[in-house]
Amino acid sequence: MKLHSRFIPLFAAIVILCCATDKEFKYTRFIVGSVCEITYYTSNDSIAGLIREAIDSELVRVDSLLNRYSEKSLVSELNRSHRVSAPEDIVHLFGLSDSISRLTNGLFDISVAPLVQLWGFYKKELQIPDTTKIRQTKELVNFEMVSVQGDSIFVPEGMMVDLGGIAQGFAADRVAQILRQFHVTSALINIGGEIVAIGRSPKGRPWRIGIRHPREQGIIETVELKNQALSTSGDYEKYFVINNQRYPHIINPKTGFPALDFVSITIFADDAAFADAMATATAIMGPVEALKFLDSLDIRGIMYFEEDGALKRVENR
Repeated sequence: MKLHSRFIPLFAAIVILCCATDKEFKYTRFIVGSVCEITYYTSNDSIAGLIREAIDSELVRVDSLLNRYSEKSLVSELNRSHRVSAPEDIVHLFGLSDSISRLTNGLFDISVAPLVQLWGFYKKELQIPDTTKIRQTKELVNFEMVSVQGDSIFVPEGMMVDLGGIAQGFAADRVAQILRQFHVTSALINIGGEIVAIGRSPKGRPWRIGIRHPREQGIIETVELKNQALSTSGDYEKYFVINNQRYPHIINPKTGFPALDFVSITIFADDAAFADAMATATAIMGPVEALKFLDSLDIRGIMYFEEDGALKRVENR
């Protein structure tokens, strides 16, 4: 059984379409579990170098904290020892995760890790577990059991956390903060499909972003972005197929099964971390419930799903 995974620039969930006329600087690196592509503009070469160093240092730091696949990361230590002391921004991230979990009635849940592990996505030992095992494992999934006291984070014995549904958005927000501190007014950040657009493109227009076609090479549509973030989740990012059924890595914490009622969803928000987590949750909801939910919060979303073998598109605006 083959695990399909899209983690290189040409296969990112988002394709950047903008062009630059001013002096351009780029940062590209595989870190925090994906390819990071950052384009920014400044007239000062020395400042550009300082920005690059600051971005690299911050992404290395975030990776050392949130990378579940690194045995040395803070998250891995939390899953082993069930208690860690964390930096202020990570404590805040756990708080944000809890708030989004409550907002989505638990469909976004950082404690879903035991189910992701059960389905074999961590070690690529892919399988459809029996229903008894799924039911037993669901008992280890409950975001309300993850607690924060001061700078300490606690996870009960047997439970695990995985911030993969929010970490890349968080990283994109951290990079955006650095760029703004250096008074950069035109930049585009892409970390694994989590996008932050600062200001306008050098042409003076909003940044043009291509949403990847979920079933073919290339893009399916373009959107404009200015001083905003967006996140796209797709069933093509990491999945396996059994008997012509595609099983993506996004797991519904309520049912214990992968989300099967979506193909791609793009969420627009002020912050990439929020958009990232909301894309995960609304992917699980499916198109009808997702659009109702987004409408209730005045959040823009674009969703693609399959119906009778055809690709369908819905948008709540």
